[in-house]
Amino acid sequence: MSMIDEAVQLLQELVRNTCVNPPGNEMKSIRSIASYLELHDIEHDVFVTASERGNLFAEIQGTGEGPSLMLGPGHVDVVPVEDESKWKIPPFSGEKKDGFIWGRGTVDMLFMVVGQVVAFTHLHKEKFQPKGDLKLLIVADEEAAGQYGAKWMVENYPEKVKVDYLISEMGGFRMGENHFLYQYGEKGGTWLRLTATGTEQHGSMPYKADNAVEKIANAILRLTEYKAPVDTTYVRHLVENLPIGIAQKKLISNRLTVNKAIDVLSNTDLEQAKLIHALTRMTISPNLTSGGTKVNVVPGEAYIDIDVRSLPGQDREYILKTVREALGDLAQDIEIGPVPEQAGSEPSYGNASDIDTPLVDTMREVLKELVGEESCLVPLLSPGVTDCRFFRQKWNSQAYGFSLFDDKLSMGEVMAMIHGPNERISIGSLELTVKGYRRIVEKFLS
Repeated sequence: MSMIDEAVQLLQELVRNTCVNPPGNEMKSIRSIASYLELHDIEHDVFVTASERGNLFAEIQGTGEGPSLMLGPGHVDVVPVEDESKWKIPPFSGEKKDGFIWGRGTVDMLFMVVGQVVAFTHLHKEKFQPKGDLKLLIVADEEAAGQYGAKWMVENYPEKVKVDYLISEMGGFRMGENHFLYQYGEKGGTWLRLTATGTEQHGSMPYKADNAVEKIANAILRLTEYKAPVDTTYVRHLVENLPIGIAQKKLISNRLTVNKAIDVLSNTDLEQAKLIHALTRMTISPNLTSGGTKVNVVPGEAYIDIDVRSLPGQDREYILKTVREALGDLAQDIEIGPVPEQAGSEPSYGNASDIDTPLVDTMREVLKELVGEESCLVPLLSPGVTDCRFFRQKWNSQAYGFSLFDDKLSMGEVMAMIHGPNERISIGSLELTVKGYRRIVEKFLS
């Protein structure tokens, strides 16, 4: 069986394992990967972190002459499917059709996991001797807080997973014909609960009632209308390398004109407009609300849970200050606190690695080798949170998101599939990614 046939088969198996988080049950896919490694006589460790949850680690020890590199952390948990009727192909079938493997998690990030595992396996089979340690880490629980996955490994087995460089998710998206994104950093995510109190009374006489829902409704309006301060530092890294005109680059890079540029862009490319908006400010999204006990009772309490995404350098104090600023005079009647403990509720803050390092140079070389000399690697600050943060924060590891997409789908189409319906990855993208990881390791650690 060829390397790509192995990759297709393993990807289909991981999709069918249905490791939806919650509850996760990632051990199904950890066992699948362990079995694959065992077929090739590769030693590995499996760490059980909770019932049917766990992580896998393998290593090819280096000669000590170079830096260490990790393929991973790659997560095998996937998000739930809200409405299967919106899918053209059943979301956990792993069906191969029209040159694609269909299923939840194929893009986020099972095809990358498979690429890491298969590349590592074939390097091991060929007795590749790296200058620095080559590590493989496959984890649970990225779609929540990582407490059973990457975070757990960093806290409990630092001697195994401490690393100089790593390659994980959120990269490889193709913008235009030959521009490919790599993730060098990410925004932070903080979930806050805003609570208002009122006075319960009969709903038949609402005149001048002290209504908690009314207060929260007004708070939602303030938050959605708030114009957060603009910072174009991170979008400049992106647009400097994009195939757009000089005038448009200047408009997007200038904090005084970027909002107008986003409005214009949204008419032709909404997904890119959303991305540029997210990269130029802290965002506040009111996503969950509840209040009241009965339709004929003026509510005594109501709340809104908000999802705050902060840029690097914006800490908790800055976030709270900004939320209060958005609420204005309503802040005196609103209690601000964390969302009660649940999966994913632990805050994270923006973090980034260096944009240019020897590993980035190697990624650029491999991109040109596999796709063409005219191809260009473009740095991206991810608007979403990844497991890279644990390694940047603990050891200042140089952590990057990288894979390779072919030209079968646009970046907008791919972005819409992440956590959405009809998620699928082309077999061409899977093959490019397997080859890409393998060549990066060979060039970087030789």
